[in-house]
Amino acid sequence: MYETIKGDSCIIYRFLVQNSDRNINYILAPIDSNECIVIDPLDKDGIEEILKNENLLPKYIINTHAHPDHIKYNSYFLKKYSCKLLAHNFCKDLFEFKFDNIFENDLIILNNLRIKVLHTPGHCPEHISLIIDNCLLCGDTVFNCGVGNTKFRGDVVMLYRTIFHKIKNLPDDFLILPGHDYLYTNILFLESLYEDQGKIHKELIELKINFKQENLSPIKDLAFEKKHNPFFRVDELSFWDLVKNKNLFANEEIQYKFRLLRQVRDEW
Repeated sequence: MYETIKGDSCIIYRFLVQNSDRNINYILAPIDSNECIVIDPLDKDGIEEILKNENLLPKYIINTHAHPDHIKYNSYFLKKYSCKLLAHNFCKDLFEFKFDNIFENDLIILNNLRIKVLHTPGHCPEHISLIIDNCLLCGDTVFNCGVGNTKFRGDVVMLYRTIFHKIKNLPDDFLILPGHDYLYTNILFLESLYEDQGKIHKELIELKINFKQENLSPIKDLAFEKKHNPFFRVDELSFWDLVKNKNLFANEEIQYKFRLLRQVRDEW
């Protein structure tokens, strides 16, 4: 089962990988074309199903980053379809296969589809995100109500800068397309932070109630993240007024609060 998002220049196909990490795989297909781009191939059979059903032929694979769950079937698709692999230059010491470098502000063009590359390090140094029409395909940089961890070659200060100096400056109506569906667990984490769980926003309660393990969570925009994502709100006094253990976050430096919140999330 997969979903479609129709933009101005392409159709985005997405589906939930049935694993414990709730990965999401994506395929981008320009309007009126049978060529497509596969993003972070993990579920080979799920991707092949879409390619067959929609009569699509991969022209490129794009890796948002080099973690194993985002590159697992690179070799398979490269060999079967003779497509090109695109990834950030920082992958050069991480990959065993050939790829073409992409950098900040590069444009990836396929027929009438224009994809802008953002370098969004933090989760790992090579991480990129992609702007497609009014969508931000953000890999493991941003999740609904959360951000990526920095346990595997990551840097939490760099992640803070990516969120506050790049992501938050994008238009509020941009749709957030993350690499994992962690919305439910991130709402649970937010509840654990609040002194009074009655202060949890009604919208989040409804999302939690309607959550089904086998389904993707609804797509949310950047305005939703600015309103509900605790990592986007570390500079807001109104957010910290709701949090228990206020003394733990007493330091006024925003970057420090972000770093500590990421640590609390890791230990939760």
